Amino acid sequence: MNNELNAYLAAGQVALSNALFSGFATSDLTQHELIVYLFLTQWASQHDEAPELDTFAQSMKLAKNETYNVIASLIKKGAVQLVSRQDEAGRAVDQYDVTPLLAKLLTAPTAQPATVQALNAGRQIFNEIEVEFGRPLSPIEQQTISDWLNVDHYEPAVISLALREAVLNQAYSLRYMDRILINWERRHLTTAAQVQADLKRQKNGL
Repeated sequence: MNNELNAYLAAGQVALSNALFSGFATSDLTQHELIVYLFLTQWASQHDEAPELDTFAQSMKLAKNETYNVIASLIKKGAVQLVSRQDEAGRAVDQYDVTPLLAKLLTAPTAQPATVQALNAGRQIFNEIEVEFGRPLSPIEQQTISDWLNVDHYEPAVISLALREAVLNQAYSLRYMDRILINWERRHLTTAAQVQADLKRQKNGL
């Protein structure tokens, strides 16, 4: 019995909020996404950097590409965030922050229509960019778009216009889109109507 107890204590424990379980039914997470989220939570409690994808996928009995897609979806849905920091040696280290999902579950017990509409518009932007780029977005790209929406507060329609400009110039790059968005922001073009009016003036040579 003592050996079993010692093994139990040596294995360590992960604290999980009951909000994860009580809020799961009304969240937009799938069962696979919840499982991966729980494993990411366990990993983050013991490590200071993101897991190696092959090993992490094996620990969940999932294929590597499936794990990659699920993590990308978690980022898209705002459940986790990919953050970068510098370690003691000055190296750039990536880590998955799992707190955004808890913040959403604890502060938004009931989604308002405007909030649902904004979430749907944000997801549409992810889909539009993936279609135009002709490939799935990487977790870092997913995080960049999430930052446009949630940190920079760019309107989804404005991001869509930036995507159109990038495609017209055959520049399938978020970096190119980011330069467009920053340029519009500096010129105080913050709504789709303002951007469209400015593009029309440029087209007419005014």
